[in-house]
Amino acid sequence: MRITAAAIKRPVAATVLMVAVFAIGLFSLMRLDVNYLPEITYPMIKVHIWWSGATPDEIETNIAEPIERVLATVDNLDYLQSSSLEGMYTLLVNFLYGVDVDDAYQDVIAAMGRAARKLPQDMDPPVIIKADPSQLPVMQVTLSSDHRDLVWLREWADNWLTDRLTAVPGTAGVEVVGGLKREIRVHLDPQRLLAYHLTSAKIAKTLHEENREMFAGRVMVETREIIARTMGEFESIEEINNVVVARGPNGEKVYLKDVASVEDSHEEMRVNTRFNGKSCVKLNILKQAEANTVTVAQAVKKRLDHLRRDIPGDIRFGYVENQGDYVMGAIKSVRNSAILAAILVIIVVYLFLGNWRQVLVMMVALPVTLLANFFVMKMFGFSVNLFSLGGLVVALGIILDNSIVVLENITRLKDKGTADYALMGTGQVGSAIMAATLTFLAIFLPFLFVPGLASLLFKELVLVVAGIVVISLIVAVTLTPMLTERLLRKERLGRLSLAARIFDSVIGRLRDAYSRLLRVCLRVKWLVVVVTVAIFAAGLWLATLVGSEFLPKVDDGRVMVKVKMPSGTAVGEVDRILAQLEAKLQGMPEIESIFSLAGGKVWGLYTYEIANEGELDIQLVPKARRKISTQEFIQKIKPLVKTVPAPGGKIPVMQMKVKGIRKVGQQEVEVKVKGTEIVPIFEFAGHVADKLNESAGITNVNISMDMTKPEYRIYIDRARASSLGVSVGKVASTLRALIHGVVFTQYREGAEYYDIRVMVPKAQITSKTDLENLVLENDRGNPMYLRDIAEVRRAVGPVEIIREDQAKEVIVRADAAGISVGEAVARAEDVVASLDRPAGVQYEMGGQARMMAENRRTMGLIIIFAALFAYVVLAIQFESFLLPLLIMLNVPFALAGAFLALFVTNTPIGVTVLIGLVVMMGGIISQGVVLLALAEAYRKDGHKPLEAILRAAPIRVRPILMTQLTTVLGIVPLALNLGEGGDMLQPMAIAVIGGLLYSLVLTLFFLPATYALVSRKPEAKCVS
Repeated sequence: MRITAAAIKRPVAATVLMVAVFAIGLFSLMRLDVNYLPEITYPMIKVHIWWSGATPDEIETNIAEPIERVLATVDNLDYLQSSSLEGMYTLLVNFLYGVDVDDAYQDVIAAMGRAARKLPQDMDPPVIIKADPSQLPVMQVTLSSDHRDLVWLREWADNWLTDRLTAVPGTAGVEVVGGLKREIRVHLDPQRLLAYHLTSAKIAKTLHEENREMFAGRVMVETREIIARTMGEFESIEEINNVVVARGPNGEKVYLKDVASVEDSHEEMRVNTRFNGKSCVKLNILKQAEANTVTVAQAVKKRLDHLRRDIPGDIRFGYVENQGDYVMGAIKSVRNSAILAAILVIIVVYLFLGNWRQVLVMMVALPVTLLANFFVMKMFGFSVNLFSLGGLVVALGIILDNSIVVLENITRLKDKGTADYALMGTGQVGSAIMAATLTFLAIFLPFLFVPGLASLLFKELVLVVAGIVVISLIVAVTLTPMLTERLLRKERLGRLSLAARIFDSVIGRLRDAYSRLLRVCLRVKWLVVVVTVAIFAAGLWLATLVGSEFLPKVDDGRVMVKVKMPSGTAVGEVDRILAQLEAKLQGMPEIESIFSLAGGKVWGLYTYEIANEGELDIQLVPKARRKISTQEFIQKIKPLVKTVPAPGGKIPVMQMKVKGIRKVGQQEVEVKVKGTEIVPIFEFAGHVADKLNESAGITNVNISMDMTKPEYRIYIDRARASSLGVSVGKVASTLRALIHGVVFTQYREGAEYYDIRVMVPKAQITSKTDLENLVLENDRGNPMYLRDIAEVRRAVGPVEIIREDQAKEVIVRADAAGISVGEAVARAEDVVASLDRPAGVQYEMGGQARMMAENRRTMGLIIIFAALFAYVVLAIQFESFLLPLLIMLNVPFALAGAFLALFVTNTPIGVTVLIGLVVMMGGIISQGVVLLALAEAYRKDGHKPLEAILRAAPIRVRPILMTQLTTVLGIVPLALNLGEGGDMLQPMAIAVIGGLLYSLVLTLFFLPATYALVSRKPEAKCVS
């Protein structure tokens, strides 16, 4: 090989190039971003619209239907999913994978523009954002104080602290949750208003006109120009009290304080937050898309420490979540696995080679390959994250494969006394390792063009492995022979250490035993094939027992206790139940912190206000400091949670999902019941929920729709209202002004503005009678009671209306308990199939079932294309149709070993396992290529097929054992998962270890048997 000859003849050039690569790689490593997940852009656009005071029915009719009708025509659309809550509409526009998210964003904006004229005029402007995981909070900080109220804390956070935190480089904004917003409230006295013929609208209009500051113009005074400005803004609460709102019967002034009380108060509490039992305000700190998670988190923490001298001493900071700490914990865990893997690999190389000079060659090749890869990662915009580091650990076992094969062959020739052993040794195996490397690349190629979530998540992992394989090939044919030739030139290879001699003796005996056993197996070739097929069938049976999932559960210590009370339950009642739960859990040694949120739920970037819902977010201490896993902790607290009374409500306990990974659905098992009429859909969903509650292995069952939200519906007698001179629209707007309040102007204090809300006090409207006695005014200014023109009836309505592709749906949600997600989904599907469905009602499985089905399609395509490309490369290498099939036949049969390992460790099959099988495919094929390439070389020299394989297999058993053991030991630290954050990659490592260990048996026995069988036929004539 010319490149090898050049490296051997010009060692100085090779050495300085190696030093340059080392330096550039080290520099690149220091400049790589650090994140938990790779940079992912999902083909999803989110639309949020706030319409204050609107019911779910109104939002569905006036917002959802016109918007979704237009957006359904957008190109490359996958599906639409929307939620209509009180005052809020959320739409998820899901595009097909592979669609450019910027194009999708522009298409949605254009479609929203077409729908705009059909939308309500008084709603807030739509907020349209890309579904970018990097927008999720990088840190959640709480503020609390024993001496200051929640109004002061909220105002201080809004007006002082957020400005200073958003100035931190890399931050994209701060969302403030909880606390109480300051508001000036004008509480009207309905009877006094009636006496003076006043209405809330008149009061609000008067305040607006009396609270004005306006530019009047410019006045020329000699040679100077002076601005004239009317200064009429309110300067104090007392000034608002003394605004004249009417004239009495005798012309006397009627002040606002005569018909209302003005209070410096706050908005109604809709969301209440606590941290470790103390009332607090929470800040969600967002980072910019391109910013480094760890850097931003550390910078924010540093800024808070720096600001401490300017912050009142009674204010305490708490950390609900710090993604920076979690990322570093996970990264350090995987990094430690990489270090341990490298040590294990070097030890194995030493034991096999027995000479420290040879080990030194490997110890140089290893860091050079890794650092060169960091340069490639920087060039392609990769970051140091869980998956790229996982790829690095996986590659550590493969990284030396090519160099080991080259070094072992060079050593063998030198031991024989061959001249020019370095060049000849590299040349003999050059084509084999080239074919193996190209096959590896061919296997990973589909990840670049097959769309899907698996491709998005694991692209960096597989590309890191592919990059390292390519770099290792270059190192193997340049640096390795050059160093070997220099270091071993005067070395006597027989000089081995005691440990190496013992190990070499064991390997020698194993090789001799293998040679004898192989001869026996080749006499009963068909029996070997039959036994292999039988074991494969047993492996497939085991695969049905281990279960399935999309992604493994991570032992990150993040637990949620969800509280969902009957509709109409006040925020205070939900908060009371959460406080009891906190008291039950207080003092448990596993708990690091508890954050309580009453009156809402967190979804994506926003905290939704839902009065009858709440949650406890529990963060456990790091895994190293607790004796039980997150799932075991959940089982531990479930009995305690059940002791808290929640009449009519549900309190499920669950593990929080991994942030940043696209979730389809809110729980593990979801049954979507669809149709045109909401009543039969809701009733059938109720039957499904009842049956799921009776099913073993299924827990936390709930229904997305609640039809029992209490309402007072006001039915207006149009004829009577018309005769009295009042329109339906005026009745509606007046009632809204009296009950919800109306804001026509604002009170300025310094540089901040606060709403002035005119309304009837909440305490005066507590019953149907109070509502009926509200005073209205007709067109002639005459007062009347609501009861004179309308009837008030008690009714119920939906809390939330969910739609998918413009059809109404009710989702029955649940979680798996003690069984795999796949098994739970299968049981749920059986339950639904056994029920009689009303006409016009359909169902489908959502949640993880949808993701697993999508993943199966994606990974199926990837594996098919990987097999095709690998076959093409091997067929070109061997100029044969049959030999590539023989090599690739090992791959499906090796699945039996992978499934056995998963079964023994009770690990379900998920997307990470499938990725591991693709990685495993490359290793198995490489070993087959190394073996059959030598057998074909012997055949070319005139040996018969049986004799060729009998000579080649014992020679190749040593490098095959070395490469397979280094690969397996390189992944063992991941499989053991000794640190934090390695749970995501543990199933992949387990499957790869099981598959590779069993593939050793296949490569050494099954492959020679099938080679001897098919090579007897004339069409199997091959050229190496």
